[in-house]
Amino acid sequence: MDQKDDKACLKPLVSVIIPTYKRADMVVHAVESVLNQTYTNLEVIVVNDNKPEYAEYNTTDQRLQQELNDERLRIIHTAGGTGGGAARNYAVSQARGEYLAFLDDDDEFEPDKIETQLRFMLDNNLDCSYQDVSWYDADSGKLVEHRRLNHVKDFSKTGLLRAHVLTPISPTAIYMLKMSLFRRTKGFGEVLVGQDWFLMLRCIEAGAKIGYMPEVHVRQYLHKGTRLSLGNNKLIGENELYKVRRTYFPYLSPAERRYVKFRHYAVLAFASARRRQWVRAAKYAVESFAASPTAFFRQIPIYFKSSKN
Repeated sequence: MDQKDDKACLKPLVSVIIPTYKRADMVVHAVESVLNQTYTNLEVIVVNDNKPEYAEYNTTDQRLQQELNDERLRIIHTAGGTGGGAARNYAVSQARGEYLAFLDDDDEFEPDKIETQLRFMLDNNLDCSYQDVSWYDADSGKLVEHRRLNHVKDFSKTGLLRAHVLTPISPTAIYMLKMSLFRRTKGFGEVLVGQDWFLMLRCIEAGAKIGYMPEVHVRQYLHKGTRLSLGNNKLIGENELYKVRRTYFPYLSPAERRYVKFRHYAVLAFASARRRQWVRAAKYAVESFAASPTAFFRQIPIYFKSSKN
């Protein structure tokens, strides 16, 4: 048996981290999608981030315990309301797996997600990998957007940094990485926006060998109603994230810097418009256009489509 075949026969433990907050009615389905994986040597850690005074705190535990009966499932608790980044970091500190994967409490893995991504990592001797992603309407189940993350052409440290600053390699659910790599980083950003962006940035900075798997094995859902990312936290978090991105401008060409600036103000414009702050939205739209007229006319129709969805 050659070395590649030998690696394919290995069965390392994979820890799947699922933070949950006020979604007792959804998290059971997310956990089921992991427990029903074709790859079975895994543990599922649900980290309950509800505050003890919330009814959801107990409801979440009860539903998971009553509806699922699997020794691979563990439920742990934060102090409550710590946020997704802090909750995931805490859960990883309790995990036993050699590899890590992540899922939000309202999404699901396709049945072969862990098996195919783990095999891809073993076959290519990777520290970290990511996939494409698709979003579906939660009510109709129809595909809204399929996003190919094939923009990375140079997988050197510099190439990955440039690509990640220009177009984020995210979201969280498309990642798989070695526990040993995670421990070499500060983990997820404990910030309002871009928690996964910081994790990928830190993996790149750590010199990880990262690979891209051009397939979709995660279903992410778009829900109606108010979302945290559309509130004031989005504006504050985006401004803080932009400050960090600017520190990487020396890696970018002048045109690429203008594109990052365009994206920043476009995000602020749409976040403001969603909050019906029309004057502020108009101001950011003008700044977005001024940053890069070419990108403005090329990308704004895409932003409108995404915003509508």
